[in-house]
Amino acid sequence: HDEDVEIFVDGVLAAAESGYTTSYVLLPITSEALARLKPGAHVTLAVHCHQTTGGQGVDVGLAEVKRPEP
Repeated sequence: HDEDVEIFVDGVLAAAESGYTTSYVLLPITSEALARLKPGAHVTLAVHCHQTTGGQGVDVGLAEVKRPEP
């Protein structure tokens, strides 16, 4: 993302990060937004990326990260 990014699920802030990055990063999702993501649910994903100078771009996806059991 270049630069500040906010990601919403059904109007609820799911994640935000300031600054910029030149590689893909994983951002944790808020519990309130996560509660809206259920199998078969139809949700709206909205992204806001604030451009101040230079290049621009944003790419967003959803991934489930499973941690190994101890």
